[in-house]
Parts: sequence; C-alpha cells; structure tokens
Amino acid sequence: MRPRLSALLVALAAGLLTGAPAEAQTAGPRGLNGTTWSTSRVPGDAAGLGEDLRMRGVAGVLLFRDPRYQNQLLPCDDTAALEKIQRRFAEKEERFWNSSLSIRGFDHVRLVTTNPYNQNLIPRRFCTARAVLSDGRVRRIDYAIMEDQGIIGASFGVEWCVSGLDRGRSFDPACRMARP
Repeated sequence: MRPRLSALLVALAAGLLTGAPAEAQTAGPRGLNGTTWSTSRVPGDAAGLGEDLRMRGVAGVLLFRDPRYQNQLLPCDDTAALEKIQRRFAEKEERFWNSSLSIRGFDHVRLVTTNPYNQNLIPRRFCTARAVLSDGRVRRIDYAIMEDQGIIGASFGVEWCVSGLDRGRSFDPACRMARP
C-alpha cells in the first residue's frame, strides 16, 4: 500500500474512533496540519481540555495520549526513582556478575541540571548522589530521570551508573556518559 494512502486510512480511522470530524484532526495547536511540535500549550491542562475534547472527542482524550512531552519529571530524591535504581542494581549484580552487592541507601542527593540539551528533546533531570553499598563502601552514583521512558512509555525511566562498578563499560570513562 502506498504511504499516503495508508496515512489517509489511519487518519480516517482515527477520526471515526474519536468521533471528531477529519478536518478537526489536523487543525489546531500543532499547526501546519499536525506536522510540527508546539510547546505553547501543555495538553491536558485546564485551559486546553475543552479544546482537546473538541478536537479529539471523548474517546480520543481518554484513549489516545498526546505525543508531546509535558516536562513532568520526578525530583531527584523521589523514592520511586531511587528504589528502581536499587532494585535494578541488585538484579544486575546478581544476574550478570554473580555478586550479592546491593545499594543500602542514598545520601547527598542533588540536582545537576534539567534539560541541558534542547527544550524539544526528551525531558531529563540529571542527578548525582552518594550510594552506600552492602560492602560498606560509599560510591558516587550519577543518574538521569527521563519522562515516559519506562516500559512502553507508560512511566518514567532511569539510567544510572555507579562509579567503579560499571563493569559492562556502558558509561565509560568513569561514568562520564551518565552525566550531562
């Protein structure tokens, strides 16, 4: 099937599913028939809810999330992010390195920067902390909290590196690639 024909069929199906007319699907805050990104209005805010309902219908608002990022990031000291790092670190050490090493806690958690590269990229919050390990050593940990980078984009994602324990050398040299 030709690309334009398949795109037309998808747009037509989206219009039928959401209950909104086809011309309302392409007009609106995105501009240029939906081909550009706009950061002037955050989808889902109180001012834009009526416009979202008008453009996409009730089913569209409830079922289809707006693909634009909303710059909603967890703080560096959020327990959900730190527990995810602890859990994944212990899993990685056990499965791949046959080690019982784990992170017991964090201290000196601080923000390094937020969105250092460009406003239109994936929102990221770069943080650093000291990790107290089960062997009694204290090591620096650098991590990034990213919006919608969890499994299937349903939640936040975390990338992290513990200095001196990057055995797979994913963030070499010395965890530099985990920092902005």
